Amino acid sequence: MSIETTDSPSSILVDAKGLKCPMPVIKLQQQVRKSRPGDLISIACTDLGAEKDISSWTKVNKHQLINIIKTEYGCDITVQVKLD
Repeated sequence: MSIETTDSPSSILVDAKGLKCPMPVIKLQQQVRKSRPGDLISIACTDLGAEKDISSWTKVNKHQLINIIKTEYGCDITVQVKLD
């Protein structure tokens, strides 16, 4: 019998492909509001400006930018929701 705990962080994928600035940041912000501290959110972006925009947004809002991976469609950006 396995017991699931709700304390462990979740990994969430947000698809922002095809969205232009500022929508990837807005989609990320909406997901952060629904998430818990420590959750990892990966956002898939085609907008070339999303990398800079999300990087700036994480600094201002004190979330942690984990990584940026270049992809054939643009990039995947992983952010950790700030811990309380």
